[in-house]
Amino acid sequence: MATTAAQPRESTGWSSRTLSAILRFREASIIMAFLALCLFFWWRNPNVFLKPANLAVIMRFVATFGLLAIGEVLVIITGGIDLSVGSMTALTGVLVATLMMKGIGFLSLSPLGIAPSIVIVLIVAGLVGSWHGLCVTKLGIPPFIITLGTWLIARGAAAFVTRGYPIVFPSDFPFLTLGQGEIFQIPIMFVTLVVVAVVAFFILTSTTLGRHIYAVGGNIEAARVSGVNVDRVRIFSYVGSGTMAGLVGILWASRLGQGTPTVGSGYELWAIAATVIGGTSLFGGQGTVLGAILGAAIMGVMINGMVLVNLSSYLQDVVLGVVLVIAVTYDTWRRRQ
Repeated sequence: MATTAAQPRESTGWSSRTLSAILRFREASIIMAFLALCLFFWWRNPNVFLKPANLAVIMRFVATFGLLAIGEVLVIITGGIDLSVGSMTALTGVLVATLMMKGIGFLSLSPLGIAPSIVIVLIVAGLVGSWHGLCVTKLGIPPFIITLGTWLIARGAAAFVTRGYPIVFPSDFPFLTLGQGEIFQIPIMFVTLVVVAVVAFFILTSTTLGRHIYAVGGNIEAARVSGVNVDRVRIFSYVGSGTMAGLVGILWASRLGQGTPTVGSGYELWAIAATVIGGTSLFGGQGTVLGAILGAAIMGVMINGMVLVNLSSYLQDVVLGVVLVIAVTYDTWRRRQ
């Protein structure tokens, strides 16, 4: 009888420990919020939300904000911020379309192939990121100011190159497969996100560079005294963010079938919101790739869901602002606790 009586208590203890472990899981609350959001929009429009075509749309949004959020995570963990990613998305999309379809006349550069154009654009995006890093580390310019300047420059440069008109790809151009193609009904854009996320996760969790990134964000002076090359770590983070913006610009040029200066508007805010929702602290030192992806998933479902319920496009920005304020407020409260 004693053994029989002990079994329920043992089972109850195991359940309590399991529940406690789940709640202590860093991203548990984010996952629950994501599931609740999915259930809400499915309830509002059950005939459309779970259709494969709509899920593919959501995955492309998640890929977009997920890639940008990974770049923002690298920068924000080190105590910085990158406001240029939206405009860089537009500029790199225009640049890759220009290289493939027109070349660059003043450089006597004729139209290039797909691979060379992509490589050149990623290098340019990485160089812009390194410029941000050098200005922040060597010149002491606040990250907010230098990246805001690039936000204006990149948007204006994209409009200047195209004169306001998109550069359109032929409908059968092979490059379009990157943004429009699917593998087993999974968009290639989403597959790209998974690959990049795995690499970023490995860097942050299993390399010395990753430990240094967290150390710099936690206490920059302590990291410097400990022998960490702080400037190199911060420059790497901005290069990563710039490269992610370049990759998103390439994917969206392929997705839309054109390079246009109007793409990417507000993407920097969506990306920052995704990182904060995912648990990255704006004070630096905290953040994960998984959290950024989950935050991007929430943003992707929100954008898609607001369209499905016919919410006014003007109110969508209001919703973004409310979500961003709530996320930052929660981050501040959690930091104080």
